[in-house]
Amino acid sequence: MGWWPFGGGGLSQKQLEEKRQIMTLTNEVEAMGDMFTRMNRRCYDKCLANAVAEGRDYGEELSIDEDKCLVSCASKFVATQQKVGEIFMQEAQAAGN
Repeated sequence: MGWWPFGGGGLSQKQLEEKRQIMTLTNEVEAMGDMFTRMNRRCYDKCLANAVAEGRDYGEELSIDEDKCLVSCASKFVATQQKVGEIFMQEAQAAGN
């Protein structure tokens, strides 16, 4: 087995690059799924958990306050994740220089 940890012995440079791209995309999809799961959990806990504990049936529509809370929570979560990503990239670039 060569230096590439996923097999690849005898693959052309183009094929190796395609494998790297697939791995990168796979990691990005997994990271987005993880972020979505964390956002759902955090916003549910903040906006809906108390109402569910009190017996609210969500076969009904969300209240206006619940809807506003979820929209605000999700927006803030995404904005925070973007900011953290920007800071991470800046630090990675600074470390590379």
